[in-house]
Amino acid sequence: MQKMKVLVLVFVLAVMTILAGCGAKSSDSGASQNTQGGESTAESSAEPTSAEPTELTVINQDRWAPYVEKAVKIWNEQHPDKQVKLNQLVLGYPQLRQKITTAAAAGQAPDFSLIDSVWVAEFADAGYLKPLDSIDPDWVENDFKKDFYPVFVGGDSYEGKPYAIRSQTDMALIWFRKDWFSQEGIQPPKTWDELMAAAKHFSQKDVQAKYGNSQGIAFPGGMKAGETTTSLLMPFFWSSGADVFKDGKVVLDSTESKAAVQFLTDLVGEKASTKEVISYEWDRATKLLATGKVALSVGGSYEYAMIKNTTGWSDDEMKEKLGFVPIPAGGSGKVATSAGGMDYVIYEQAKQPELAMEILKIVTGPELMKEFVVDTAQNSPRISVTEGLDKDKDWFLAETGKFLYDANVRPVIPEYAKVSEQIQKMIESAVSGKTPADQAVTEAAKAISDVTGLPQQ
Repeated sequence: MQKMKVLVLVFVLAVMTILAGCGAKSSDSGASQNTQGGESTAESSAEPTSAEPTELTVINQDRWAPYVEKAVKIWNEQHPDKQVKLNQLVLGYPQLRQKITTAAAAGQAPDFSLIDSVWVAEFADAGYLKPLDSIDPDWVENDFKKDFYPVFVGGDSYEGKPYAIRSQTDMALIWFRKDWFSQEGIQPPKTWDELMAAAKHFSQKDVQAKYGNSQGIAFPGGMKAGETTTSLLMPFFWSSGADVFKDGKVVLDSTESKAAVQFLTDLVGEKASTKEVISYEWDRATKLLATGKVALSVGGSYEYAMIKNTTGWSDDEMKEKLGFVPIPAGGSGKVATSAGGMDYVIYEQAKQPELAMEILKIVTGPELMKEFVVDTAQNSPRISVTEGLDKDKDWFLAETGKFLYDANVRPVIPEYAKVSEQIQKMIESAVSGKTPADQAVTEAAKAISDVTGLPQQ
């Protein structure tokens, strides 16, 4: 009896061994196992189970947010097996910086966000940002460096590394009443002398009686306009052959810089403008042009839509009545403008940096970028998009896009905010008559050297 039990047991063990061998063979032929968390699940090759969507966290602004949503939708349609779930926080500009810096300091930065282009150097220096060439070097070499205007390739890099992708751009312009200039037989200004002459012409009492304007030219001339003062008036320094930094030194205290500040001061001193410019808010100058109070204004290309809405002009009337040129040539003999805008950046703390990059390649790709800039009347940082615009329908963007080859970006330096504040103080002090132009420049150069720790040339 005992012998019989042993034989039965041997038989059972043999059967179990054979069955186990069959199971192993089945796994090799297509079944997959997931042992994460100690659980094992079989996945049928005939009916695969969809993976859970990957969450992507984004901080954005309302004008840009819909295009990120479109990009995610395009990605999901093209990648049914790699779905993305978008978690997007939409904020106003005043809250954007604080939210991002607070999140990054707490180790909770998003995968990517929109930031002002002048924050790139600061954020990169703080270690917040991930270099784009560490994620997708092929895209950097064959798209970023070849299709984005050169000013953005350099301006969105820090210490030789690309950290940001410009979503759109804007520039400093001289807006002028094209119809008034035509009636007076005046050509669009190409030099400082021509700009001064035109502004003084429209400051004459008999000319003002004819057109109803109260002054010749308006511009943001002080700290109340904040960053707008710096971004719109820095081109006067560049067109004079001046700059703030060069080769790691502060070079602001120069003859060329003093000439630029003196010119702005003379616009007020020679009655072509008014000392009230020091109290103008960021959009005041162009609103005066749009309401017929001035013949010329220093403004941003982003104000095109505001001018159209304020005047109520049709597209044809805008072409007939509104003129624009870059900042005219000063001592350097070169026209100039500034290239601003908002950037997309990916964070070092990003949980999905590669996926973030793929979505941004769609958001800032030619197709969606063209849709965005046409919809918002903003300029494209991509050469191919500008060249592909409808020259009749999108005439303003096509024409101003040409100015980007003469554009510069504001100083790419971590202490930019403090530098900008000193530039605003310098201009306000001189234009108001409080400080002579030469002295205002010298004092600003010293202050900038102090806040950056860089020596003066």
